Amino acid sequence: MLAGVQKLGTSAAMTSLASELGVPQGRLQGEKASMLALLKIGCPIVYGMLYLKGSAWKSSAMEAAAAGGGGDRVAVWLDVIMSKIGRKLPFVLNVILGICAFGVSWQNL
Repeated sequence: MLAGVQKLGTSAAMTSLASELGVPQGRLQGEKASMLALLKIGCPIVYGMLYLKGSAWKSSAMEAAAAGGGGDRVAVWLDVIMSKIGRKLPFVLNVILGICAFGVSWQNL
């Protein structure tokens, strides 16, 4: 529900800004369609790569813990953090993007 409302508000803001700048409506619609197509292709690739990288980090952290490599405290904490975050990298990206969107919205209000 919120995504539809957000898309409606974003579309209205883009149309308003384009009319102020004198951009033709046809060009604006073409740019929006191109942007959405690029996002529909690019985002699943990025999220898949993040998931695979996180899985590899989690596996390497678990192997290091199993090997008992006590050593450096920083390395141990880094291994713990990577094992906890590991497969959740797409979620972490969503949180970061949400915070950025909130900041941009807050600045423009």
